[in-house]
Amino acid sequence: MSKIKVTVAVSGLNATDNPGPGVPVIRALKESKDLDCKIIGLAYENLEPGIYMEQLADKIYQVPYPSTGSDNLIQRIEYIHEREHLDVIIPNFDAELYAFISSEK
Repeated sequence: MSKIKVTVAVSGLNATDNPGPGVPVIRALKESKDLDCKIIGLAYENLEPGIYMEQLADKIYQVPYPSTGSDNLIQRIEYIHEREHLDVIIPNFDAELYAFISSEK
């Protein structure tokens, strides 16, 4: 049986003592027997450890903090979607949820 190809954007790439859940979410996706995932990491800071973990994500984009406004975050996601053709976005922080829920697209 062939795997389903999917492009997934995942936030929360912090992997320190107070980890963002994105790293284990990505690992779980990569271990899937049913999915062939292209992983797009969404990072808020350039020092998030998940950015530098080998073979974790296929590509990384920096995104604005949700506190800068939902429109800023959604505009950046639209930019990323135009380039990567996202099938799924997995937001891993509570602060992101309002922006995604209130988005029209």
